[in-house]
Amino acid sequence: MALAPEEHESSGPGGDGSRARRTLHPERWAEIVDAAGEEFDEKGYAAARIEDIAARVGLLKGSLYYYIDSKEDLLFAIVDGDHSRGIAVIEESAALDAPEPPVRLGAFITRWTGILSANRGYSSVSERDLRRLSPDRQAIVMAKRGRIHRYARGIIECGIAAGDFHADIDPGVATNSLFEMLNGVSRWFHPSRPLSYDELAEHLRCFVLRGLGADPAAFGPARP
Repeated sequence: MALAPEEHESSGPGGDGSRARRTLHPERWAEIVDAAGEEFDEKGYAAARIEDIAARVGLLKGSLYYYIDSKEDLLFAIVDGDHSRGIAVIEESAALDAPEPPVRLGAFITRWTGILSANRGYSSVSERDLRRLSPDRQAIVMAKRGRIHRYARGIIECGIAAGDFHADIDPGVATNSLFEMLNGVSRWFHPSRPLSYDELAEHLRCFVLRGLGADPAAFGPARP
């Protein structure tokens, strides 16, 4: 979840020393971030206008600028929030996963798909517009992304070492392919046409494990 600006902060959402801000309730901030995500998704980040984002939540343009310094503040809230949810997935996995790499990877895929089901319809904004963030903000996001990727790659490497996955698999290629597939779901998947998110998660789990050389039936279904 994107954090709401606090009253009398010494810095803005990006920690850049901007002016103090009024108190904004987290639920209200979430509404504003959702509105921005929808606007960016429909029109593209470059074409989206602050006044249109404000109108979606019943604010004037000037009122919205009381809480933010720029349109980029909203993009950062979206992108960083998505990656923070990814960190939550691997932290949960560290506590709950079984020792077998195929089970751990299957559980990760299931939980990651759960993020998509709980997320709004603008998930693709994070991937598409990440590079529009300032270098400092990109660095914050990429540090989180790197941690998530290392977690998944570590499971794949353990599976290769244990003989659960094919020995000739390149862990880097497998990890990048995994995230390209998972992150691409938001661009094409619509629940109940004909699959639910739970059914999709199981399809993805089986697809990945078979590709790596493991029998999904022997290591699942993954725990939610």
